[in-house]
Amino acid sequence: MSHMVIAVDPGANGAFVWSVDGFGIETRKMPGSDVEICELMAELSCKAKSVALFLETPSVAGYGPKIPGASIAKLQFNVGLIYGASIAMGWQVRRIDPKAWQKTHPVGKKADHGSGWKRHLKARAKELFPQTDVYDWTADALLIYDSAIRGVIN
Repeated sequence: MSHMVIAVDPGANGAFVWSVDGFGIETRKMPGSDVEICELMAELSCKAKSVALFLETPSVAGYGPKIPGASIAKLQFNVGLIYGASIAMGWQVRRIDPKAWQKTHPVGKKADHGSGWKRHLKARAKELFPQTDVYDWTADALLIYDSAIRGVIN
């Protein structure tokens, strides 16, 4: 029976990362619309008998002026849409706090890196997945995926 692991950074500049039975890693930039997200998820549901989804679910408390309200709204909309569609398809869903997966990698804290944080995460993802094209939009999802397959987040 085939099993798929999917990791998702639900931000507007996030991504879906997945593999079936651990063979090959595929990535897809976060689709731009709710319909496109559902189409991708329907496509993925045909690839395996069982699916475990690791969905990053950041708290939006405390972001204040750092992140525009429209970005926070899009992030939370995507979380709800992806969570709901996953449950409807019978997938196993694990909601993951960003700090939980970040602790499983030797990346330090965002405050330690300031504006270079994303670049730092991208470098870590390239280290772990040298055969995969790593972009700013795939870095978080790849690191979540790595934590998931190693069984260090649940």
